[in-house]
Amino acid sequence: MPYLIDGYNLLFATGRLLPRAGRGALEASRKWLLVEVVRWHGAGASEVTVVFDAAGAPPGTPAARERHGDVNVLFARGQTADDLIEELIRDEPAPRSLTVVSDDHRIREAGRRRGCVVLGCLDYCERWTRPRGRAASPPAEPTKPEAMTEQERRRWLEAFGGADEAGEP
Repeated sequence: MPYLIDGYNLLFATGRLLPRAGRGALEASRKWLLVEVVRWHGAGASEVTVVFDAAGAPPGTPAARERHGDVNVLFARGQTADDLIEELIRDEPAPRSLTVVSDDHRIREAGRRRGCVVLGCLDYCERWTRPRGRAASPPAEPTKPEAMTEQERRRWLEAFGGADEAGEP
């Protein structure tokens, strides 16, 4: 299943990138994300496209398209990343098989209109960071003892009074 990821949106949502980050932080965050995407998707990484705004493109990037491992990386040149992502969604020949990852309302709506699977950034991360083969399990119910021990019963009776010789309140 192909994935289309709003790169900087995902980095901001996960806290890996702050709004006033400098160029060095952009590049480091971008590299971290691409390494993680390759790791998460494994052999399926060739079906992943991550889109970034060109304003943060590495200096000297010759083209708007490059690869990191098997992941397709696009830098939106002459338009915003949102514009490019919408264009990619619109041009997708099998939109129902495409998963769009973004918290951006505009991108999510574009994906929904075409029938894509739409995931929020943190939902996407959770899907890939949860141990394989194990669904999130509900919290365990606290265990309740069946009955009070004789020692516990005596402490309660002493604390609150009312016990006679036979142990009856």
